[in-house]
Amino acid sequence: MKKLFRIWMLAAAAFGAGACEVEYEPIVVLPDATLENSGMVNVPSITIYQNDVYTVNMVRTEGLSRAASFDVAVDEALVEEYNQLNGAALKLMPESCYSIEATELSFPEKAKETGFPVRFKPAAIVAMAGSAAAAENYVIPIVCTPKDAVNSAEKYLNTMIYFSFEEPTVTVDAPAALQVLSFIKGVPVEQKLELTGTANFTTLETAELTVDATQAMVDDYNAKNGTDYELLPARFYTVDRGTFDIETRSFRYEIAFAASEADPDKTFLLPLSIVSSAYKVVQGNMFYAKVNAQEIQLTVSDTDRYAAATTLSYEADIDVRLNGMLMDDIDVEFTYEPSLVAAYNSAHGKSYERFDPSKVKIDPVTLEAGRVKVTATAVADMSAEPFESGKEYLLPFVLNTSKLPQGTLMMSDDVVYLRLKRTLCGRWSNLNTSDNNYLSRVSGIDGWVNDNWMRSTTLPSGTNVDGVAFPYVNCYYTWDRGFHWRICDESYDGDPKKRKVQMFSRASGYSAERDQLAAMIDHGSYFDMETGRVFFDVQYYYNDSDKASGKLTTVKCYLISPLTVDAF
Repeated sequence: MKKLFRIWMLAAAAFGAGACEVEYEPIVVLPDATLENSGMVNVPSITIYQNDVYTVNMVRTEGLSRAASFDVAVDEALVEEYNQLNGAALKLMPESCYSIEATELSFPEKAKETGFPVRFKPAAIVAMAGSAAAAENYVIPIVCTPKDAVNSAEKYLNTMIYFSFEEPTVTVDAPAALQVLSFIKGVPVEQKLELTGTANFTTLETAELTVDATQAMVDDYNAKNGTDYELLPARFYTVDRGTFDIETRSFRYEIAFAASEADPDKTFLLPLSIVSSAYKVVQGNMFYAKVNAQEIQLTVSDTDRYAAATTLSYEADIDVRLNGMLMDDIDVEFTYEPSLVAAYNSAHGKSYERFDPSKVKIDPVTLEAGRVKVTATAVADMSAEPFESGKEYLLPFVLNTSKLPQGTLMMSDDVVYLRLKRTLCGRWSNLNTSDNNYLSRVSGIDGWVNDNWMRSTTLPSGTNVDGVAFPYVNCYYTWDRGFHWRICDESYDGDPKKRKVQMFSRASGYSAERDQLAAMIDHGSYFDMETGRVFFDVQYYYNDSDKASGKLTTVKCYLISPLTVDAF
C-alpha cells in the first residue's frame, strides 16, 4: 500500500499550484486482475455431429498492466453446488464425451480476454444419455485458479457449460406457384428447374435425401384443384444428385425436363418432395411442375389496341410468343398494310383514316433458338400531325406467316390493328400513382419534380379568357379548385419541338378568369413534344393581399404522357 499511496501523493502534488479550490478523484492503480465469472453458458449443437468445438472465453476487467496465469481444471463440486441451490439434477459430463487440451490459461499483458477450446462429441453424448433431452442434463464445470494475486471477491474464474441439441433439419424452399413448362412436339429442347433449400447443420449428405414423386401426390393435387393431370413419366425428366454448400448451408437439385415426345393430348404434373430417414425434413410447399407437349403455337399480343399519340414519334411494341423453345431461329416480319383500313371500318362501323406509309417503319426481328418471345417495334412519325385536329388513324400490321415453321398454329390474329388518336385530351400520368397524396414527390429533371399535386385529367371545355380558349383542364381538385392550362401554337425558346404552355388557376382567390391569368407570373412553362412531358414553371398571387405583400405561390413540376384514353 505504500507504493500506491506514494503514487497518489505525487499526482496530487503535481496539481497543487493554483488548484486549492478544486477536488480531484484519487488516482488508483490496480495491478491485480479483477475476475468476471461466466456462470452457465449454453452451447448449441446438432445431435448427429461426431465432433464439435466450443471456445471458452474468460474475462478480466482490471489489472491489465501485467500478464496473469491460471490453472484449468474440471471441478464436480460446482455441479453439486448448483444442484443444491437450484433444485436441479445436472450431471457431470463423462470424460469420454469431451476433452480439454489446456491445463493452463494465460492473459497476456493488456489483454482483457483469453480462452481455450473444449472439444465434445454430440452424437456420443446423445447416445449415452438415450435422447437429446436427457443429454442436456450433462454439464462440464470448469474452474480457472489464478497463480497470482487477484483483486476480486471471487478468487477464481469459473464457467459451467451445458448443451442444447437440435435435430438435423432440412428446410425445402419449394415455390408456391405452379411451374409451367411447354414443349414443342418433336423438338428435343431441354428445360431446367431447381429445387433448393437449407440445412441447420454443416454435414449434410445429399445421398441421405430422396427426391420423391408419386401418383398419390398427383391425385391429391387433382382433388384439390379440379384437374385431371397425370404423373409425368420418369423417362421425361431427371434429377441430379444434388449439391451442398457448407458455407451457406444451402443445397440445390437441378431437374432437367426433356418431354418433347410426351402425349400432346395429355397434361402431366411432376410433384416433388424431399424425404429422408437421416434428417428431419420441413417442406411448406410441394414443388409442382406442369408439363405438356404441343404443336408449334404462336401468339401475337394485343392485336387491336388504341392509344393517344402525344409525341413527335409514336412507338408501339408488338410481342410475339411461342408456346415452347425451338432449336432454330424464326424470322418475325410484319408489313404495314393501309389497304386494310377500309375493311376494318366497314366491319366495325368506324371512319378511321389511313396513315402515310412513308412515315411508318417496322423492322423485322429474330426469335432466337431457345427463346420463346421477341418484340417488334412499330414507329409512326407524327411530327407533321397537329394535336388540335383530334384525327383518328388506323395502322394495320400483317405478320408474314410464310416465314414461320411449317405446321405452326396461330393462336391469335396475325394482323395487329393500331388505332392512334392525335390528341392531348385524356388522363395524364406521372411517376407517382398515389392520387390523394399531393405531398408525395419523387426525383425530377433539372430541378423539376413530378408531382401528384399537378396530376391531371384533361378534358375539352368552353373556358376562355378574352376570347382565348383553354381547352385542356387540370381537374386534380375540382373544376373550381383546379389549374386550367393550354398548349399554345408558338414555339418555346425558338425550339420547334417545344411549345409554350399558358395557364391560370382556379385555386387562387380571384374569381374572374382574366384576373387569375393576370395574377400568373410564367417563368417558362412548355410542352416537350419529343418526350411528351408538360413542364409548369409559374408563380401566382392568391389574392390582392398576397399581391400587395409580394407573397407568391410557386408551381414547378411536370406531367408525363402517354395519356390514357377511352376506346375510340
